[in-house]
Amino acid sequence: MARRPEEFTRAFSPERMMLSDISEVVALEQSVSPTPWSKTIFTDCLKAGYECWVLRSPEVFGYLIFASAAQESHLLNIAIHPDSQGRGFGSSFLEFAISLAAKEGADRLFLEVRPSNSSARALYQKKDFRFLGRRPNYYGRPAKEDALVLSLEFKPD
Repeated sequence: MARRPEEFTRAFSPERMMLSDISEVVALEQSVSPTPWSKTIFTDCLKAGYECWVLRSPEVFGYLIFASAAQESHLLNIAIHPDSQGRGFGSSFLEFAISLAAKEGADRLFLEVRPSNSSARALYQKKDFRFLGRRPNYYGRPAKEDALVLSLEFKPD
C-alpha cells in the first residue's frame, strides 16, 4: 500500500477522523510508536468529542488528537507515517492543531514527548514550545522513560 503522498502542491486539507478511519489510524500508530494506543483509546477519543483529524492520500498517513478545556489544550497524539516524514507534513499538521486550539479559546497548548524522540523535540522547539518540566517514568516501554512536558503560549491578538 503506497503511503507517500504524490505531491504537496494541493492545499493542506486535514479531515475530521471518522470511526471508519480507526483501523488505518491504529495501523499507523503501530508503525510509529513503541507503546501504541489501542483501537479502544482512539474510539474513546472520538466519542469524547476530542479534536481528531487525519491526513489521507488516499490512505491515512497522518493523524492528530487534542483535547481542550478551561482555556487550555493538550496535544495527546500526532503522527505521520514514516514514508511521509521529513516532507513538512508534521510541521503543517502541528500548525493546524495550534490554529484550532487558539480558535477554541485556548491560552496555551501542552504536550508530552519522549526525550529520545529527537525529531519531534526539534519540531516542537522550532514551533516555540517551551520546556515546563518532567514526568518521571511516564513511558513504560520499551524502557522506562520520563516525559518532557512542553507548552506553547498563544499571544493575544
